[in-house]
Amino acid sequence: MASRFVYVLKDSKHKKKIRRQMIVASSDVNEKVKPFGFHKGLVYAGITLACIAVGATIGYFANEAGIIKGYTEGISERNARIEVLEADISALNDTIISRESEIQMLSQTVKLKSEEIDRLNEQIGSMYIPTEFPLSGSATMMLTTDGDIPVIIFTGSEGDHCKATAAGTVIEIRTNPKRDDSSIAEYYVAGQDTDTVREVKDLGYFTVITIDHGNGYMSVYMNDGEPVVSEGETVYPGNTLFNLKSGNTSLGYEMSFEGQFINPEDVMIISG
Repeated sequence: MASRFVYVLKDSKHKKKIRRQMIVASSDVNEKVKPFGFHKGLVYAGITLACIAVGATIGYFANEAGIIKGYTEGISERNARIEVLEADISALNDTIISRESEIQMLSQTVKLKSEEIDRLNEQIGSMYIPTEFPLSGSATMMLTTDGDIPVIIFTGSEGDHCKATAAGTVIEIRTNPKRDDSSIAEYYVAGQDTDTVREVKDLGYFTVITIDHGNGYMSVYMNDGEPVVSEGETVYPGNTLFNLKSGNTSLGYEMSFEGQFINPEDVMIISG
């Protein structure tokens, strides 16, 4: 049996309204026709619900599209920011490389300056070690002793001057007059007690200058000349202490280290 729907419109004249009916027909002649009626309100409600459903679907997909667009824009912004950061990192790396090169150059400069300072300090330190020759001109030299003290006797020429063999401070100048019997006056040895006296009759010197070099070394210069320096004065290598006096061109030279007299030849640098 086949059935079919027939939609029939009927006019309701007394109410002037259109009435809509649905008739279900069958090919069977014995089958009865049963009309179905649809109320207008239900049709409107169905259409409204369909519109709401369609609108909700469109709204959903539109919202999803907005979210996707937002994500896409966010990704684009992040990618752009990443590119900027990568460019900044590249610039910083270039700066770091440049700074490292500058630091390396500065380190080399500091090293060179440090080495130069070390050399200067070494030179300055050597200025206070009595290694210089004590006379301005050439002279003969003879090692002797004054008691148990090593003494070098230099014999120079008239007009030569005695000079400091290193930088230091003049701590004592003694000028000893002859006695009435023409013997050599006694003088005190620098660094020893003032009660301890020794004679220098065999040496025959009247002027004694003692220099403290500030590093344990002390040098003693003996001659008959007039001193040209004063006690407490700072002297440097080559500074004149006194001029060799006429008739006395010899110089007695002693040296001590940390309170003990030593052989000056062990420290002096003699050329020629």
